[in-house]
Amino acid sequence: MKYLIPFFLLCISFNGFAQAKEEYTFGKISQKDYELTIYERDSTANAVYLYEKGKTTFIQTTNSIVISTKYYAKIKIFNKEAFDVATIEIPIYNNNSTSEKVKDIKAVTHNGMQKMYLSKDNIFTDKINDNWSNVKFTMPNLKENSIIEYEYTLESPFKFNFTGWDFQTDIPKIKSEFYALIPGNYVYNRRLMGFQQLSKNESKIKKRCFSISGMTGEADCEELIYAMENIPAFIEEDFMTSKSNYLSALKFELSEFRGFDGINHQYTETWKSVDKEFKGDKNIGRQLRKVDYLEKRIPESFLTGVNNLDKAKEIYAFIKAHFTWNNKIRLFKDVKVKDAFNNKMGNSTEINIALINALNAAGYDAEIALLSRRSYGLPTKLYPVMTDFNYAIAKVTIDGESYLLDATRKTMPFGMLPFNLLNSYARVMNFKKGSYWVDIKPNKNNRVLMTMDLKIDENGDFNGSIKKSYSGYRAFDKRIEIIESSEDDYLEEIENDDKIIVNQYENLNLDGEENNLKEEFNITIESNLNKNLMIINPFILSKISKNPFQLKERTYPIDFGYPRTFIYSLRLQTPEGYSIKSLPKSTAFKLPNTGGNYIFSIQQKANDIIMMYKFVIGKSYFVPEEYPYLKEFYAQIIKTQNSLITLEKI
Repeated sequence: MKYLIPFFLLCISFNGFAQAKEEYTFGKISQKDYELTIYERDSTANAVYLYEKGKTTFIQTTNSIVISTKYYAKIKIFNKEAFDVATIEIPIYNNNSTSEKVKDIKAVTHNGMQKMYLSKDNIFTDKINDNWSNVKFTMPNLKENSIIEYEYTLESPFKFNFTGWDFQTDIPKIKSEFYALIPGNYVYNRRLMGFQQLSKNESKIKKRCFSISGMTGEADCEELIYAMENIPAFIEEDFMTSKSNYLSALKFELSEFRGFDGINHQYTETWKSVDKEFKGDKNIGRQLRKVDYLEKRIPESFLTGVNNLDKAKEIYAFIKAHFTWNNKIRLFKDVKVKDAFNNKMGNSTEINIALINALNAAGYDAEIALLSRRSYGLPTKLYPVMTDFNYAIAKVTIDGESYLLDATRKTMPFGMLPFNLLNSYARVMNFKKGSYWVDIKPNKNNRVLMTMDLKIDENGDFNGSIKKSYSGYRAFDKRIEIIESSEDDYLEEIENDDKIIVNQYENLNLDGEENNLKEEFNITIESNLNKNLMIINPFILSKISKNPFQLKERTYPIDFGYPRTFIYSLRLQTPEGYSIKSLPKSTAFKLPNTGGNYIFSIQQKANDIIMMYKFVIGKSYFVPEEYPYLKEFYAQIIKTQNSLITLEKI
């Protein structure tokens, strides 16, 4: 909810405001806090925030209006593993004319009834670069079961630096509260991030709270109070995108400033205005108008004939072959398509705009799409925030089918994006009809097929062949692994990791990214099997040894990036003079909601053991509620893969 002040009050501002009720007295610790030795909601926690509060107000100084944020924290340190929590760093920003300031630092360490306060001599300022510094201090007399308290006030003259409040960190919090009093001259968009629920969400108008010396009248403010309780620590685990997508936080973006001179400054744009701006932008719109330049430089065969999928693939292959990516990612600066084409080297946007121009020169419907890499976070769909984007790709429509393309990687097949670009959705910039969102749908055929034919000799060693076939992202990843190392180094790593001896090796379709990559090995596996009773794990080269899901509870989604399938088949010829005493039991189980399945089958045929297992993750995205199923799914797979074959000498 936003409250706007009338036009005649735009030149008026801050006089005073009622203080928000404090829920703490600095230096006072309860007996309950002293006696706390473990956080019951998370017994693994090394520390816990007992209470945290921020209070942001706008105040008049001699020369300007500054945003003043008072911060307070009270933390129980359970053990030495959390001592680093007691080193506090406060980043401050400056430009050529002014700077943020930290003032009124107070800090104390409580050990029972003993208190030790922070000395001002132990507060330091470290310069990070020309624009950023850190105010830094470490709490004194730190011990296990200490309670630390500290507070400070950060004053910022930069109205864009009021960015919100972080409720969640890697330390659990019993309560975190944020209060703000925002004059009507400042209009901020706000959004709640993450998966934790607010325990308090209050907003009201505070009348006549804002004025400026020398000006008559008073204006209204919006008074905000937000709180969360029992906030779990955020623990990173496999299969996630940027943690900024999941951390519970309140984000503010300045939408409008109604100047004290009566002039309004609009900062949040509409997509219509963004489209218009980008159409004339030197790094985007003007570069997309180099169609004639590309038309004169691509093969003439691209300009004639039917515009089908095969010809689009040829244009895509031409651009990939022409350019070498300089490993630089640029979006809103340093984009010069002509220079990049002439130099046969360019940044990510130069290469992909060249691809768009080449496709349009040939008569295709190609557009630029903006997205955020997985490590950078998801763009908001609520309103345009252009700093949310950091990558540009191509989108082309052929016979009603849309394809998203990135030409920076020479081994990337047509219609696939690099893994770090599989981040939910992109914004397609159509300057004629208006921009729109498009979902990023990963390739579904991502498979590894391994076929093994092994024989156990009289010494208990395994000899035979392995054939592997890779498709989709599994093929792309394996091609990169092979190309970026010598064959000797590649095979040596396989021998070391899998404890095998590679006698012979060959790969097929290494350069044909549109086809499945294949590998063939002739191998020996030396073993120390007991010759009277051989106990063998049949999962010789494909065992999942560790469950990637270890958390008691995961509060954020599981994102595999793409569906995947692994199929393993084994023919194991047993040595003469041995009988097959026991085999594992065949089994099958699956995840709910078509999330995946696992099939394990094993049987005896004469003196051979025939085994097959199929492991499928059927979708790329799982909600937190599905985490227990995934965790148990992997646990059952590991249990199955610890099953053993027993051969007994006759």
